[in-house]
Amino acid sequence: VTEKSATAIRAQPALVSRAEAVREKITLLAFVNMVFERPSAERTLSFEDIATRTKVSKDRVDFVIMRALSLGLIKGIMDQVDETVDVSWVMPRVLNELQLKGLSSRFGEWAVKVAQMKDFMGEHTPSIA
Repeated sequence: VTEKSATAIRAQPALVSRAEAVREKITLLAFVNMVFERPSAERTLSFEDIATRTKVSKDRVDFVIMRALSLGLIKGIMDQVDETVDVSWVMPRVLNELQLKGLSSRFGEWAVKVAQMKDFMGEHTPSIA
């Protein structure tokens, strides 16, 4: 984003003076969106995937994760040895129409899984009477 809009950014003195803060916010937004787009059961992310999505070097990914954790944007556990982060929660935010449709689809998938588990438990659990 900053590369595509470099001319417009340079024309705004407020953005020039806070360029690093703007870049950090864009990076954090890209990371949080990456987490949000994944189903809750698939939120173990590799540093490499995060680096690719946020366009930061792989050795800076741990800083991005720690910053997101410290700001309360996500909750989770970072494993620097395996270079992964397991995100258990992401801060709710305002969603656009496309994101709402995706969320609706995930709720539908979740309802199906709950119904399947209910049926499974009903079949494999002896009744208590």
